[in-house]
Amino acid sequence: MSSVSEKKQEQHELHEQHEKEEPKLHGAFASVLILGAFIVVSWVAIYFLFLSR
Repeated sequence: MSSVSEKKQEQHELHEQHEKEEPKLHGAFASVLILGAFIVVSWVAIYFLFLSR
């Protein structure tokens, strides 16, 4: 039988392993925000171009 402390140790090790596997996505998030801003600015510019004609 495993004791409570052994179970906690196993959970702690699994948690640490999970944290190590997660990639850092800050660059991807920034890229998506920049791309989204570009699309919104393009649509707004085209809309105002349409209104001015």
